Parts: sequence; structure tokens; C-alpha cells
Amino acid sequence: MEKGTGTFWDHLDVLRKALIRSLAIVVVAAVAMFMMKDFVFDTVIFGPAQEDFPTFRLFKYLAGLMGISSAEIDVEPIKIINTRLSAQLLTHLSVSFWAGIIVCVPYITGEIWLFVSPALYRNERNSIIKALIFSGILFYIGVLTAYFLILPLSVNFLGNYQVADDIANLISLDSYIDTLITLCMSTGIAFELPIVTYFLVRIGILSYDFMKTHRKHAFLAVLVIAAMITPSTDIFTMLVTALPLQVVYEISVIVAKKGERNEERGVRKEE
Repeated sequence: MEKGTGTFWDHLDVLRKALIRSLAIVVVAAVAMFMMKDFVFDTVIFGPAQEDFPTFRLFKYLAGLMGISSAEIDVEPIKIINTRLSAQLLTHLSVSFWAGIIVCVPYITGEIWLFVSPALYRNERNSIIKALIFSGILFYIGVLTAYFLILPLSVNFLGNYQVADDIANLISLDSYIDTLITLCMSTGIAFELPIVTYFLVRIGILSYDFMKTHRKHAFLAVLVIAAMITPSTDIFTMLVTALPLQVVYEISVIVAKKGERNEERGVRKEE
């Protein structure tokens, strides 16, 4: 359908078909994830709690390479328990469903694009498709950063932290899954900062000078967040955790400058 053509019911039918196709592909992916239980849970879900997780092996290698013994993380196994009769089955179903959605995000995004693109002008299409592509890439980078860096450090620290030796930590399955989802999703959303920055600059709410001026404050905030997340007191581990967050801010500063330039070009064209 070209821009401005088609009735309301035509558009509704197109949306209905897009939703059906998206739901069908999610269901297929969820079923596949459900059947891959051992890989999904043993390798992916509970991987960050294992001593042989790639992050812990990397820290061990870097500690030996740089001669910093404090950078080597002492990984202690945690005990995950289940306290509800149906919790394991429901967790299996829930994780499979959400894993299916995450895997199918590119397809779902494509369906959304195919639905809205006929209602956009050519210059609008170029801007929106770039934003969709980059936001998806940044989100996945954020999720992977949380999974491979923040999550294993947090789980190892919080899962073994004790206020007294007599109080043992027995981590419930629900608590572990909730922590994993929360950290991955929140970090993925945090990595959307460059996209948000660009649009805020274009509408005049944010400026390049403001972000550049407050770079030191942002770095201090990043260090505080990293210090809260990291399990040890050594500066090496904290900086490794803070680095990705600071890189995201620096990218946002560059994006803000580009956004202002594009805004200035748009004003000149109108004049």
C-alpha cells in the first residue's frame, strides 16, 4: 500500500496478519527453546554461576598476565533451590517463551517496519530504519555486557555474601531468574542512551555542550555504579565493569554533536 491509500479495515487486516506471523514465529522459537532445556538452563541460564564461565576464566588469565592476584575472582558455587511444587515447570515455560521473543526480536521489528513504512515519507523512512537497526544492536550489546560481565560478578558476590557464618545462602529459583532478567534488560535499556540522546538533541531538550561539560560528573556516577556492582574492592575489577558504561556515555556525546549538526543543516535548508 502506498502512503495515504487503503481504508482503516485494510490497515487493520495488514496489522492482524503481521501479529499472526509474529506470534507464530515466537511460538515456534519458544517450542525449540523448550526442547533445548539442558542447553538453555545448564549452559545459558546457570552458566554465570559456574566456575568455568568465560568471564571468570578471562579474569584469571588477565590476572596472571598482569601479575595482579587480586583481579582473579574466587568463585564459590551457589545453591539454587525450588520452594514451590509447580515452579520448575512454570519457570521452564516462562524462560522458553521469553527466550523465543528475544531470538525473534529482529523478525518482529521487521514486521513492525513493514506495517508502518507505507505511512512514512522517504526521509522519515531512512531515519526510522536507522534508529531501529542501531537501537536493536545497542540493546543486544547491552544484554551481552550484562550477561558476560555484570551478572557473573553480581551473582558470585551476592550469592556468597553472608552477614554471619551461621546463615547459609539458599537462592530460590525465582530469585535467580528475576535477577538475570532484571540485570540483562536494564543494561540493554541503558545502552539505548545514544539513540535517546540523539532524539533529545534534535528536539532541543539536550545539548552537546551540556553532555561535554558534565562528562566528569557522568564518569563519577559510572564509577559509583560499578563499585556497587563489582564483588571485590580492587580497582581493576571496578574499572573493567565501568568501562562499557563510560563508553556508552562517550558515544552519546559524539551522537549529541552529530544531532546538533543535523539540526543546523535542517534549519539552513528551511531558510
